[in-house]
Amino acid sequence: MSFLTDEEINALSIKRMIFHVVGGELEIPVLLSEISPPAHVDFFLERIKSALSGNMFHFKKLSNTERILRLIRDHADTDTTCFTEQSTLLASDFQSHHHTKNASMGVFFLFELHTLSDEKLYALIKYDNEDVVRYVLDAEGDEFQVPKLERFRESFVKKAEAMQKIALVRLNEGFAGGLVVVRDRSKRTNISVYFERFLQVKRVNDPTDLSDKLVTVLKDVYKKHRNLLPEEIKRSGVNKIYETLRHGEQDFNTDEALPLLTQIFGPLEEDHALVKYFFRKIKDLGISGESFRIIPDNIQKPRKRKLETLEDVIVIYDEDNAPIVETMEDGRKRIVIVTAGLVTDDIDTGKNR
Repeated sequence: MSFLTDEEINALSIKRMIFHVVGGELEIPVLLSEISPPAHVDFFLERIKSALSGNMFHFKKLSNTERILRLIRDHADTDTTCFTEQSTLLASDFQSHHHTKNASMGVFFLFELHTLSDEKLYALIKYDNEDVVRYVLDAEGDEFQVPKLERFRESFVKKAEAMQKIALVRLNEGFAGGLVVVRDRSKRTNISVYFERFLQVKRVNDPTDLSDKLVTVLKDVYKKHRNLLPEEIKRSGVNKIYETLRHGEQDFNTDEALPLLTQIFGPLEEDHALVKYFFRKIKDLGISGESFRIIPDNIQKPRKRKLETLEDVIVIYDEDNAPIVETMEDGRKRIVIVTAGLVTDDIDTGKNR
């Protein structure tokens, strides 16, 4: 399940924008008017697109944020006051959840976006104030002029860290609910409690679902690219997947998967066929952009293992009853199975046997 297709992303445009000042120094937000027409759209659209890689949520029933956004979607085109009035309610609600002494000062942005077929989407952003100093030169000054320095506290900068929280909303058509992609700087693998309460959302994939899908993709990747891997990995790649994921709790970002892939499959470059295939498969499964904590207890390792020789001898066993593998002087392997008795000694009627 993808939030937007590549074509929809390329077609995104900003149709409305407004922001209100929020933060721990304020009891209530400083409310402002709509910026019409929208200003510096290229700058803000680039920031918004960067957040498309985030964690997927959906609205809970009776979400107030969803209710307000639906009012804007349905009435802002005909009611000139609707967008501003409803945005003030969102900002006030956000401030009520966000108001603590430690809350950073900044602004609460609301953008209305349009994409293919003029579909409306919404971006809600908490943008932190940045304390910056800029220099100004006199275009007609001499070579050794003294630059003028200006300090600004209320500024928007390009770096992604300035966006403390961002939610991109796609409302369902014809029925309640909608998808929400969230990037939360303070909790990359999930969402902070107060932002979740403000949005009133629930994660589409829980940690167990995400871990299961990751295992599915990794096993598929191994199967498709086994012949490209080192002999040691080629022999026991699936076991290596489970050993790595069950080694200990770890945070995993699907956008930064190369370290994990290298840990499992050996040294890889970003343009390796295996790496490209991995990113394509996680997109197919709808978890591209997700970040989550891998918890070993959520990943159940299969009990059965398979040992296969060059002579097409196959031994299937569980770890408690593993055969003994001995290395002979000539380099060959001797497999010893100690058993209380044979149960079956017959022709294999399975397929391709």
